[in-house]
Amino acid sequence: MIGVIGGGGVAATNKLCELLEIRLTKNGSYRDAHHPEMLIYQATKVPSRSLYLERRGDSFIDDYIVVGKKLKAIVATILCMCCNTAHYAIIQIEQHVDLPFINIIEEVLFAVKDTRATNIGLIASDGCLKGKVYEKYFESILPTAHIIYPNKYFQQEVTIGICGIKNTFRFLEKDHPNRPQNIFLNVYKHLIDNGAEIVVIGCTDIRVDFHHENTIDSLEILVNKIYQMYLER
Repeated sequence: MIGVIGGGGVAATNKLCELLEIRLTKNGSYRDAHHPEMLIYQATKVPSRSLYLERRGDSFIDDYIVVGKKLKAIVATILCMCCNTAHYAIIQIEQHVDLPFINIIEEVLFAVKDTRATNIGLIASDGCLKGKVYEKYFESILPTAHIIYPNKYFQQEVTIGICGIKNTFRFLEKDHPNRPQNIFLNVYKHLIDNGAEIVVIGCTDIRVDFHHENTIDSLEILVNKIYQMYLER
């Protein structure tokens, strides 16, 4: 049984369940019993992953280990974290919990590799970038790739957009400039204008209000992985 360490963010974790349900239903599920049993833990009291990697907050790692052990004690046999930034410590958490984890970052890189693109835009939290969460996977899986980052202004916009997902801004009118989907579309265009062939959405919160066909979306990748695992059970 899959256990999900969620709460980072809450809306993203809920979106994971929604997208998985839609995928299964569109592919033939018509009863509750046709869907996987899952354990969802909204770990909302865990310190911010991004602030920790920005050296502005407490560590989240021990709390994630505790949550992982709770899910294991219930009956989870494999875990995942609905947060890209938390993957900074995935090896440490996996070792202490003593269960296998779905590695979102690794799965994203496999998907990027399949596109054969070499100039890759990356939209992620400040902490994810400062912790170089994606970079070490690029080095091992796609070492010839060139990562294109938002400039200072647009990285600030990324932070504003992520915060907007977590508050009422995502309910603004669709054409409102402060609506997260419009902020992320502008960041996406900025990366494309600067040479990106495809853009990695390296924060699961973003999928709550923004989706573009020319992106590799980390939450969609997690949905795909869980879906395939369920089919192969």
